[in-house]
Amino acid sequence: MPDDAAANQSHSRRLARELAFQALYMRHIGSVDRKTAIETALVRQPMAEDAAVFVDMVVSGVDSETTFLDNQIEPFLAKGWTLSRIAVSDLIVLRLAAYEMFFQPDIPPKVTISQAVDLAKRFGTAESGSFVNGVLGNLLEASPKADWIPPVLDGGDGLEANNTVELPMGQPEAEEPDEPPSDDATVGSWVIKRDDPPAGK
Repeated sequence: MPDDAAANQSHSRRLARELAFQALYMRHIGSVDRKTAIETALVRQPMAEDAAVFVDMVVSGVDSETTFLDNQIEPFLAKGWTLSRIAVSDLIVLRLAAYEMFFQPDIPPKVTISQAVDLAKRFGTAESGSFVNGVLGNLLEASPKADWIPPVLDGGDGLEANNTVELPMGQPEAEEPDEPPSDDATVGSWVIKRDDPPAGK
């Protein structure tokens, strides 16, 4: 691969989450097979190998654990609500975040929730951000990360894992902002678009 192409590849986990969201959206709306959905999402934004592996891992994980994840999420919806009543974009974001809470022990829950809220605001409705934040805040209390303490290296010196342990993408998880993506995301033959303009516009 040419050096200039490699230089343009992103290691961003924030962006990797967005691509995972898009792949799962295609799976849900268009019944696209997993491999095609992931490849189509990755065409939109060149990703470094470690980031692409993260996308594949998350999409595959959510796919295989969908029933479990839905069973964890649904009790925290408003009374009388079911998963079938919420927007598809919100459901996918909730599944992504729940997967991280239950199956990705090295990722700080604060990062999981804040980036899930960001995705919900970008691709959902005006109420999506607060809705997702509320559900995930309650779900966190019932998850393995309710009293989350960063893991340490085996036989290590007590340093936090998010400072010392290489995560799947080869870098610590952080809340550093990436370059803002466009409001409209083209995913194959679909366009995932916010229905409501950002606040203040």
